[in-house]
Amino acid sequence: MKFPAIWIGIIILMIVSSGCIALDEPIGTTPNLNGETPTPITTERHSTSEDSTEPHTFQQTEDTMSQRPISAEIEPLPNQSNQAALALQRLGFRILHIGPTISVEGPRSLWETTFNVTFEEVQKTVMPEIDQQVTYLRAITDDLVIPENLASVVSDVMFVEPPDFYQGVP
Repeated sequence: MKFPAIWIGIIILMIVSSGCIALDEPIGTTPNLNGETPTPITTERHSTSEDSTEPHTFQQTEDTMSQRPISAEIEPLPNQSNQAALALQRLGFRILHIGPTISVEGPRSLWETTFNVTFEEVQKTVMPEIDQQVTYLRAITDDLVIPENLASVVSDVMFVEPPDFYQGVP
């Protein structure tokens, strides 16, 4: 390759244009959903003392939990991905990726009013080896309804939960 700088520029341009990197928001902030100033992401560290042998847990405060965007995967009807993404964006959701499913995020209140879901705060152990726990909002989808304006382009909504991590056995 004679021009590696050109290839690096092309790769950066592709990443930025695909939406993988948001250059309009500082790193360490929540996404800017309503044109407001981005909110810094904060966590509180809870432990009994600095020298404690107990595992540390990182928990979100109640206020921070309600402000964080909630992510979901939207399953579009066949050949309706772009139309579904556009309709969701018009409703106020942020489109993260369009593929076999559409990765979407939005504020809790938008999910609740649009799809008739509720959320409960849940604590989950994600790394059993070190007892690492996270607190997140789990969607209760018993009464989920796809609204009429989305019914012609969306078939299902699946909410994202934190992954479980396990240390491999050598």
